[in-house]
Amino acid sequence: MKIINSFISCSIFMLSLYGFGMIIFEEKQDGKRWRNIVIFILGCILHTLIVFYLDNTLKTMSSCLLYIVLFKTMFNLRFSKALFAAIIYVILAIIPDFIVTGTTIYIFNVSKEYFYEYLAGGMICNFFVSTLVIILSLLLKKILVKLINYDSTNKNIIFVSILTIIFIAFFFYKFAVEYKISNDVLIYLLAILAFMAILFMLLKEKFDNDGLKSRYDGLLEIMKTYESDVEEQQTILHETKNEITTIRCKINDKEDNTAIIEYIDSILGDKKTEKDNMLKYSKFKYLPSNGLKGFFYYKFMEAEKKDIAVSVNISSKIEKSFLGKLEVNDFKQLTRIIGVYLDNAIEASSQSKEKKLVIEVYLTKKNVDIIISNTFTGKIDDDKLGKVKFSTKGKKRGHGLLLVKSILSSNDIFETQNEIIGNLFIQKLTVKNISQNSKKNKK
Repeated sequence: MKIINSFISCSIFMLSLYGFGMIIFEEKQDGKRWRNIVIFILGCILHTLIVFYLDNTLKTMSSCLLYIVLFKTMFNLRFSKALFAAIIYVILAIIPDFIVTGTTIYIFNVSKEYFYEYLAGGMICNFFVSTLVIILSLLLKKILVKLINYDSTNKNIIFVSILTIIFIAFFFYKFAVEYKISNDVLIYLLAILAFMAILFMLLKEKFDNDGLKSRYDGLLEIMKTYESDVEEQQTILHETKNEITTIRCKINDKEDNTAIIEYIDSILGDKKTEKDNMLKYSKFKYLPSNGLKGFFYYKFMEAEKKDIAVSVNISSKIEKSFLGKLEVNDFKQLTRIIGVYLDNAIEASSQSKEKKLVIEVYLTKKNVDIIISNTFTGKIDDDKLGKVKFSTKGKKRGHGLLLVKSILSSNDIFETQNEIIGNLFIQKLTVKNISQNSKKNKK
């Protein structure tokens, strides 16, 4: 009879797990309904056996392992995502569990002995806990979806997540047995808070990097369109020949000089701004027209708006280099690195006295060197030179350098180094011409 009651209680609790998954992952059940029903029933049986035959920490760890398996199989998740979903679910379930326990003991004056002997884990308690889990899932849906539905196999996140589950298990059952803040409980609680803080920082870094990727990828798409528009403007400039021909005809027809001069002035007035912009854009003419040319030009104009003197030197050999034939993923990563370096260089140089920025692109043997130099203000710690996280922008600055570090560690076609000459910070990015057959991505 006890095992039947335990099965019913566990089934009620497992409904909250399934409901949590349906809310967060919005899983469609077309063609999966019977499969998931079978998995759910097997999960209920396994959870009953765990609750009935295991105790304390071992019971919690086994339950958490079961939750991971159920999330993975029912919602087709990677292990890392299923693990993180299980952590969120356990934390979410602990809150209503404490609410129900505290309410029963302190408001309804039920003794702890009676509660843990007859009520804890029973059908009534599990019903209220499960209901509160579903309510919390609905209320916090947007936050939970953002936390769980991220594309990451970060080993640090997985490792910290496992440690968090372990300490939650120790804390929960130590507290459940004594229901008071003892030294052991306090240690477990502090450990949980520490791991959750680390987990939060790792996730924040991940979200920040994703935001930067989205920003630079979006900018790249805009620049491709912009390049097309500029090249159309270059075509339009050929109309100038027609206008010159018209002037020649006016001279041959011996028109009044004043009329000719007025006509020329009208042409110059229309073309001056357009010509200035085209001259600036022509500095990047040797770069490939795949978004990179427009990307550099956009950053060039951004720097000029901050009164920065920008010098551009791009080798004509770049035009026929492999830079325009990079794979899509490599090219996106290249623009992300350049975007980070240019953003940092623009901000650092805008705060310096000289306000200078130099952009150079050369073909050296089979590789391409992209060199970004900027003036800066302040003293530099020589020990920090050569480190990926180093920036001339000061403490808590250097946005996106963690993203650059991530790219450099995962793709070996890029190498970077930096140095300081006087008050000039020089950042060099080397793009290697590695063929498809010999290319080896670091995992």
